[in-house]
Amino acid sequence: MPKPTAPTPADRAFERLRALCYALPAVEEKLSHGSPSFFVRGKMFCSFANDAYGEGLAAWCKASPERQQALVAEDPARYFVPPYVGVKGWVGVRIDAARADWDALALILEEGFTQVAPKSVWDSPILPPPPSKPLPTTDPELARAALTRLEAICAELSGSSCEREGKHATFRVNKKPFAYFLDNHHGDGIIAVGVRAPDGENEALIAEHPERFFMPAYIGVRGWVGVRLDQKKVDWKDVAARLARSHAQVAPKPRRK
Repeated sequence: MPKPTAPTPADRAFERLRALCYALPAVEEKLSHGSPSFFVRGKMFCSFANDAYGEGLAAWCKASPERQQALVAEDPARYFVPPYVGVKGWVGVRIDAARADWDALALILEEGFTQVAPKSVWDSPILPPPPSKPLPTTDPELARAALTRLEAICAELSGSSCEREGKHATFRVNKKPFAYFLDNHHGDGIIAVGVRAPDGENEALIAEHPERFFMPAYIGVRGWVGVRLDQKKVDWKDVAARLARSHAQVAPKPRRK
């Protein structure tokens, strides 16, 4: 019988976050864009981020814009403005072992909870957390090899540049992204590249080949498609062709003489 795997730092941080969230009434847990997240009556007030954008282990918490700005100004090493939801006032709280302040986080979570929870649930009983599921992981060696190959392909595309963000990377041309390398993005357990696709093509690809293509979080609704790089056989010629087409959509057009 295999020995149980020792908890990782991400596992330990997530369990402490779960305990704080479930200390509030009527809390439910489910995935949102691949990330374990916490809701009350269908409204989210916290999401767990496992190095989603190079910020390490973090909790993205519902907050007011004023509270967000005050926290980030007070301690930018611990607090930050998270992508996508930061414009709505949410605040990122780093919870790695070196920077975690669990007492302060408990207060932030309670404030966010009260912003979205109806008063009818405030006096509901506190229930123990249900058994947690292991956090998805990816193979680091496979991820490194996939990124190295993507970098080599994109280096052949005119004007291409690569920006690394933690485990992820953004490929740009003319300052515009044409590909994203995604490694366990929002805890989805997938190694992939996101590329631009012609209108409606992403849905058709996903329907026809769901084992190879998927709808990436956030950018999928804007026509992007995720191409998996963690399958036993990856068609790298097809990947290269999709990268080239995505690059061509945003690259400067050659001037006519």
